[in-house]
This record gives sequence, C-alpha cells and structure tokens, in this order.
Amino acid sequence: MSRSSPIRRPLAFAAVATLALASAAASAQRQPRVVAPDDLAKYWVLVNESVQGDAPMFGKGMDVPTCATVSFVVDGTGSTRSVKVQRIVPEGPDLAKLALSIGAHLKFEPTATNGGRDPVFSWLIFPLNLPSDPAARTELMKPCVIEKLRYADR
Repeated sequence: MSRSSPIRRPLAFAAVATLALASAAASAQRQPRVVAPDDLAKYWVLVNESVQGDAPMFGKGMDVPTCATVSFVVDGTGSTRSVKVQRIVPEGPDLAKLALSIGAHLKFEPTATNGGRDPVFSWLIFPLNLPSDPAARTELMKPCVIEKLRYADR
C-alpha cells in the first residue's frame, strides 16, 4: 500500500483549487449573447413603466425631434452596463447624454427560459421629442434602425 507524500497532497489540492478558480473566472467572463431588439424579450423583460433620464439643463437642439439607438449589456442582476449611443439622428451631444442616462436606468427581469440569468448584449431606439402623430414618429425613427451589432461594438 503506497502512501502519498505529505508534500504531494497540498500540491494536488492547490492544483485542483487553481483549476476550479480558473473555470469559475472563465465562465464569469464569458461574452454575453448578442440579441437583436426584437428578440430581447425572449431573455429579459423590461420592468420599468417609465424611465427618467438625466437631461441637461440647457443645450443645443434640446427640443428637436431625435432618435437615439443605445446599446447595452443586461447583466445577471437585470441592470444595464456598457451603455453606448450607437447612433443619434440628428447628431448632437446634448441629447446623447440624455439617451445614455435612459439606457443606464433600464431594469430587466429574466424570462422563464432564462432561468440562468444569462447576460445579453442588445440595443433599443429611444424616441426623443417626437411628434404625437404615429406615422410621423415612425418616419423620424427610421434612420436609427440598426439591423445588427456585434459585442465588439459596445
């Protein structure tokens, strides 16, 4: 009957512990699934009834009808991170700050099919100062439609 050396046991334990930690770190750092806006509700459901953004007190074009496409990662807690304005029409930094703020305040709950609370990368279009006429709103939001983004675009 062979006995393991007193030195080998701690080394074996250290090796197993290192592998377990490396595996946990790798799974925690996996890239979120890229999900188009139309499919976002398959993974996460927006729970905000309304979202308040931090609007600048004054600025250029603050009353101009605008649309902003904002990308974000929904993390395992249902909060957003890596929020970025991908497109804003017409261009202007003042309403972009508002769009970023709105994106940062979104809250989600996982769907039944996302019980593992898997993170996703997605994007939404935020209408800002759009007219009440539905046809005019649709027309003004068309330039903000982005068919596909990659996680690298965050």
